[in-house]
Amino acid sequence: MRNTLLLLSLLLVVSQTAHSRSEVLEYVIHSKSLASNILGIDPARKVLVYLPPSYNQNNRPYPVIYFFHNNNWSNVQTFQEDNGNNFKGLLDEQIALGAFPEAIVVAGDFTAPTFGAFYENNATSGRWLDHIRNELIPWADNEFRTLANRNSRAAIGDFFGGYAVLKLAMYYPELFSVVYSMHPVATSTGETRMISRPDWRVMNTAKTWEELDTNPYSRVFMRMAQSYLPNPNKPPFYADLMVELKNDKLVINSKHVHKLRSHFLLDEQIPLYAENLRKLSALKIDWGRFDENPDHVYANQKFVRLLLDYGVEHEAEEYNGNAWNQYWIENGRVKTEVLPFIKQHLVFE
Repeated sequence: MRNTLLLLSLLLVVSQTAHSRSEVLEYVIHSKSLASNILGIDPARKVLVYLPPSYNQNNRPYPVIYFFHNNNWSNVQTFQEDNGNNFKGLLDEQIALGAFPEAIVVAGDFTAPTFGAFYENNATSGRWLDHIRNELIPWADNEFRTLANRNSRAAIGDFFGGYAVLKLAMYYPELFSVVYSMHPVATSTGETRMISRPDWRVMNTAKTWEELDTNPYSRVFMRMAQSYLPNPNKPPFYADLMVELKNDKLVINSKHVHKLRSHFLLDEQIPLYAENLRKLSALKIDWGRFDENPDHVYANQKFVRLLLDYGVEHEAEEYNGNAWNQYWIENGRVKTEVLPFIKQHLVFE
């Protein structure tokens, strides 16, 4: 009888384990930090949360990984069920193999109608940093069983999301202990003059976003201006520009250039925030050697050297690939580099 009961108990455990499934849940956060933005960005933010297979089988808390997507992507794309290389499938696989401990993943929504968030605070385009720090992270800690401390929080980001995690680590050292930045941009300038990219004449005369489509950089630089040179008294884009049209001539506004560079480019902020970066338990930055825009490669090389000059210990790698083709493929860098790095340094218990 005793053996029969033991066998039934073992079968019950096996059955429960076999039927344990991870899930991705969708929530909406109504952000007060974004509610008053002038551009009309929706303050209702769709947040996706990955709960690991055992989450509903016990009462223990879990560490949290925050994922920050690129500007022209969305958090939904990261977890798409019909994509064999999606984040959920990858986590499920690695957890089932015992290669990665269970964790909650929170993917915020940083989309916007024109290009996406540039991860800054202002009244024109929204207080995105406040949204992350004061709303998204506290919400997750209140809604789920999390290990609600920096030692058990990691931040990973891709491209502009990679920029975001570096900036958050600089500004708010209390949030995360482990940061992995995948091919970040805006870490520094490249070999090409920054102001040479967009069509400034069109940017100074355009009345709609569609008029900016004559140049691939004009939308990006206008969204950048809205974030770092906001001007609520200058419709229709509510932003000042680094290059202005005066008497039919394009003239560089040096004050605007300085203001944007000093608040947007991360290398210009290292002297102010190096001590905060030194508080991280672990930091890794990587980038593809063959980015179609070689300025991104050059900028990251400059950035990581400057980190060393200021005593910020980190790992850095320039891999063979471009900005996009090595991360989410089968056996790609998310699997072989990002998750092992998180596993090595994050506190899971």
